[in-house]
Amino acid sequence: MGNANSIINENTVPETSNKLKFRDLSISSFVEKLSGRTFTSNSIRSTYSVSRPWSRVSRKGWRESTLTDPFESIKTAWPVPFIESLFLPDFKINFTDEHKYEVLYLISKGAYGKVYKVLKRGTEEIYAMKVLSKSQIIHENCINQVKDEVKIQTMCGHHPFIADAPQYWQNRRKLFIVNTYVEGGDMLNLTNMYGSLPQDICQIYIAELALALDFLHNAGVIYRDLKPENILLDANGHAVLIDFGLSKWLKYGNKTKTICGTLQYIAPEVFSMEGYGHAVDWWSLGVLATYLLTSEYPCSGNTSTPGKLEDVGLSVAARDLIGRLLQPDPTKRLRSLLTLKTIPFFMGFNFDHARAKKIHPKNLFEMSFPDGPKIEMNTSNVLFLDFDQMIPTLV
Repeated sequence: MGNANSIINENTVPETSNKLKFRDLSISSFVEKLSGRTFTSNSIRSTYSVSRPWSRVSRKGWRESTLTDPFESIKTAWPVPFIESLFLPDFKINFTDEHKYEVLYLISKGAYGKVYKVLKRGTEEIYAMKVLSKSQIIHENCINQVKDEVKIQTMCGHHPFIADAPQYWQNRRKLFIVNTYVEGGDMLNLTNMYGSLPQDICQIYIAELALALDFLHNAGVIYRDLKPENILLDANGHAVLIDFGLSKWLKYGNKTKTICGTLQYIAPEVFSMEGYGHAVDWWSLGVLATYLLTSEYPCSGNTSTPGKLEDVGLSVAARDLIGRLLQPDPTKRLRSLLTLKTIPFFMGFNFDHARAKKIHPKNLFEMSFPDGPKIEMNTSNVLFLDFDQMIPTLV
């Protein structure tokens, strides 16, 4: 038995010795000897390391852990798909916001997408929502244009005569732009109903649009597409400028050379090789003023030279206004709100009241046309009829 016990003891002692030696070689034992601290069996960190990590590197890793970053969940995953990255950072990636709006009906559709009248769920707020195809925008090389459009509307949309774009985002295939809903139809439909307008009504519309253009120019924006189709009317008949697809950031005094716009409204210097500036918008305002006063364009479809206005029954003040705005030389053209206020056409007119919307065109229409328009207005499908014309019209 003694031999048996001795055998057991011989087998047992080396095993214990091996365990001790293995423990002595472990990392935890090594750190214990250095730091005098003990490790828990359930963690790779010592109880001391929570307050004092082993090194600066480990401390940095602990602090930068995504598990403890409260903002990690809202970061954009990277890399993002190429078709989404093209529209960043302006159009945030969002797959849920479209469900916050209830589609009421289709307003219009075009080559790039559709415009819907929508209701924001849980509220009584009505908007016009553009839903645009990314693939079509990319195909037509209009990415920067649509980015500039929402930037300009966001920055300038608080102006009383400019439509706002309070929200916009993208999903995998579409762009969504939520615009202020303007229920009164557009100015083209208005002129089709009433024909030429009285001078006092033209006066308020020209003033409101001049206030909008002056604001844009001071903000470093050239509009480049002023026409009746891009002017909506609110419930009281006030003008609201929409569709900034051809607008561009341009510091006042600088020039650009892109040939774009609608032919009847393009200033002659646009076709020159010397470039043009903000004065082209005042030319377009002159064309629009002529159209409102006479129901005719001052220039034919194949020329930018205005015709004579003596035989169309305009007042001297109205002819003076049009002559100043349709001056072929942009350096001599009326191109500022300050100058506009001083000409005979606006003698006695209060621009402060116009800015505050104290003069309602709707009331002026009721006095000038007591029997109503010749043709009934249809506002169900006139909004944003030209919304998809984001491509510069090369001529």
